[in-house]
Amino acid sequence: MFSIFSKRCMDEAAAKSFWDWFEEQETWIINCISNHDSAFVWAIDERLKPVFPYFKKELEFQLGHHDGKGEFFFFHFGNKNLIKDADILAKMMPQNISERWTFTAEK
Repeated sequence: MFSIFSKRCMDEAAAKSFWDWFEEQETWIINCISNHDSAFVWAIDERLKPVFPYFKKELEFQLGHHDGKGEFFFFHFGNKNLIKDADILAKMMPQNISERWTFTAEK
């Protein structure tokens, strides 16, 4: 019975790993955004997909960075599981990253 529920849950270890990676790569991500280099999109996608193993469609997100502040928009498409898990992912953002970035889940 547990496996039925686990299919609709985020992988919290993957979420922690995502934020660890994001923190390590933050300068590279910002440089990519500044130089209009989309390489960071594929790298983020590769690490974000395992966080939501139950979602088989493409994940969509958008990042921006201006004047030392970053914005991470995650699109949930109205999916109740993505809405719930995006909220958890946002709360898992390490404090030092959250001082420079906002994480917003949108439809």
